[in-house]
Amino acid sequence: MSERVSGSFKKKKWILRNGSEAPSRTAGAEKSIAETVGSLCPGIDPVCAGIIFDRCGGDPERIGRFIRRDYLDGRDPFGLKDMDRAVARLEKAISGRETCAIFGDYDVDGVTSVSVLYLYLRSRGMRVGYFIPTRADGYGMTREAIDLLASRGVTLIVTVDTGITADEEIAYAASVGIDTVVTDHHECRPDLPEAVAVVNPHRPDDGYPFKELAGVGVAYKLVTAMEISRAVAAGGDPGAAAEAVTDRYCDLVAIGTVADVMPIVDENRMITHRGIEKLKKDKRRGIAALIEASQRGSVQREMTASFISFTLAPRLNAAGRMGNAGRSVELLLAEDELEAREMAIKLCEINRMRQIEENRIVEEAIEKLTSDPSYFDDRVIVLADDSWQQGVIGIVASRISEKEGKPTALITFEGMMTPGMPSPSDVGKGSGRSVKGMNLVAALASCEDILVRYGGHEQAAGLSVTRGNLPELRRRINEYAAEQFSGVDSTVTLEADAELRASDITVALASDINRYLEPCSSGNPLPVFILRDAVVQSVRQFSGGKHTKITVQSDGRRFTAIFYGRSEADVDFDPGDCVDLLFSLNINNYAGETTVQLILSDIRYSGAVYRKRLADRARVRDILKGGSFTASEMFLPGREDFVNLYGIINDMIKGGRDAFSDRYIMKIIRSRLSGDDYINYVKYKLLLAIFAELDIFRIRQDCCVPDEDSSEWCLPEDFVSVEKVYHNRKINLESSGILGRIRRQCDDGNFSRTSGGN
Repeated sequence: MSERVSGSFKKKKWILRNGSEAPSRTAGAEKSIAETVGSLCPGIDPVCAGIIFDRCGGDPERIGRFIRRDYLDGRDPFGLKDMDRAVARLEKAISGRETCAIFGDYDVDGVTSVSVLYLYLRSRGMRVGYFIPTRADGYGMTREAIDLLASRGVTLIVTVDTGITADEEIAYAASVGIDTVVTDHHECRPDLPEAVAVVNPHRPDDGYPFKELAGVGVAYKLVTAMEISRAVAAGGDPGAAAEAVTDRYCDLVAIGTVADVMPIVDENRMITHRGIEKLKKDKRRGIAALIEASQRGSVQREMTASFISFTLAPRLNAAGRMGNAGRSVELLLAEDELEAREMAIKLCEINRMRQIEENRIVEEAIEKLTSDPSYFDDRVIVLADDSWQQGVIGIVASRISEKEGKPTALITFEGMMTPGMPSPSDVGKGSGRSVKGMNLVAALASCEDILVRYGGHEQAAGLSVTRGNLPELRRRINEYAAEQFSGVDSTVTLEADAELRASDITVALASDINRYLEPCSSGNPLPVFILRDAVVQSVRQFSGGKHTKITVQSDGRRFTAIFYGRSEADVDFDPGDCVDLLFSLNINNYAGETTVQLILSDIRYSGAVYRKRLADRARVRDILKGGSFTASEMFLPGREDFVNLYGIINDMIKGGRDAFSDRYIMKIIRSRLSGDDYINYVKYKLLLAIFAELDIFRIRQDCCVPDEDSSEWCLPEDFVSVEKVYHNRKINLESSGILGRIRRQCDDGNFSRTSGGN
């Protein structure tokens, strides 16, 4: 099986957050940082102080608010348009003993929004239930759902995290006697639905100063407004009422806000910080059970925004992706400890099923790519299948897009066809993810006449398309990309906050990041650093090969670096390799010892290795053109070199590999040859040239990264395809014109003239 050359070889580009590729900080800036941040945080680590200074633009007032996390001054929830109307309608429903239904979305933002509003309204004595559609039902309100709620006596629907585009459905609800209050945070159309109230910070006529609330943030604002209204009516303290609401629900608001990847700035930073502190010491039964179930047999991790993102959110999301999101709401509302444990275990099982399904779809998608060479030239990947699960293809599209460096749309016809009888009229549902520089929704808009529907954002979109239009969709979206984005650099770019020396990497720095910068997520990312020219000491896998632990040394200090989600084969580095690391920091407490640990985002050969590779390639070209070299450089091949490299290539062919990269074969050479038998890169390339000249192997070398286009973040290497040639006679090495020439070019004539077969 040939090794496919695809976008997956392309390395990621590293830059500092200021947009440069090299660090720059004047002495005056260092002094300003020390004075401004140090006055508020005495003894703070200088690196941490610099990050805070940069993120706040050096503004002392912003720095103070960032550190104190006080963003709510003067933020009256009634500043949101229609909030007064929403509160009035809900109070009327409570006093009138009406039946209310909360209509939510099936993601984590949706289920936490439902939970916040349900808990509050139930505490007020309201007759309230909730309804969350499945992904098979489709997103948002439907007539069928409204009819079902009407049959249950519902007279008021409150939407959370949805509803802003449900014009027809809300009108239909009114026609059957149901009022609707919309609370949402998605972008609005020019015409709002004709609901009793529409509470959304993105309304064009809304003057609320912070627009980036999650759906659960808007629900929290509604609950806060209702409690303030009650306090004012009773002659109480509205501030105390708002504080009580925050204390009761901030954990749920934090989970939904982080999971929905809302920017953790301003109000979101305050409420998420409060929520995480609550999660540390006062967990709801369902959340405590989920944390316990998710960490069985593993090290207990600290409660942070990252823990929410990578541990809690996937499990709460899994229910909606694989079936019914109501399971997650039930867990968040659970009051019985035993029931909570059972539900948490079930959610973890569902999440494992989701992971298995996700990995299956990834493998099948990659197989579709590798088995069809026509995909190699596509700028946009469009793949479809009859069995892929709709709730999972968005995650897979993101993984494929990141791996290949291309926009990717995955479409499934699951449940959309008569079993065993595919038809051109079958409608498939798809999910797409883009890369920097290409607006995916605009690309889909160029194909709208052949789509059933589409929508979304610049980087993520959904679509529906008939099976018969799939080939045309692939053709046209690629034509659009070729015309509109031919000059766009689609390279995945990773940002770092600073370059560090080994001496900068301390427990104190990691502690100050946790103390002053958390919560870290979108809008306030976890600080990322670069360490250059570290030497790999060891590489080993753990957790059944899912993750890799790398020990590196730099300036006499040793560090443990963890690469989550990458197997040892994926990492592909060996002891002695000189590497650059891109990482965040973590504090590791083990056996009574506290150490700092590196959590890797990326690893690559260091600039020194890059420059050595370029120099070696130049030497190969120079020697083949007649340039001289010395015997001490060990470039001149001897008989044993031919035998050894022939054996390595022959073994690979026997094992089914007839194509390989420079990096791959040099790794094999390092593992099998050492000392005087070792074949360096220049000698390897000269041997290939002689093998090809003598027709021992038919060789094609595809330059993966041409020298003139190279940069220090991408190691130049060729991909080599080989075909063994069988001869009825022995091949005499002395018949090689290349070998004869390079012998004469070597300044030391003491070589062994050997001949023999292959």
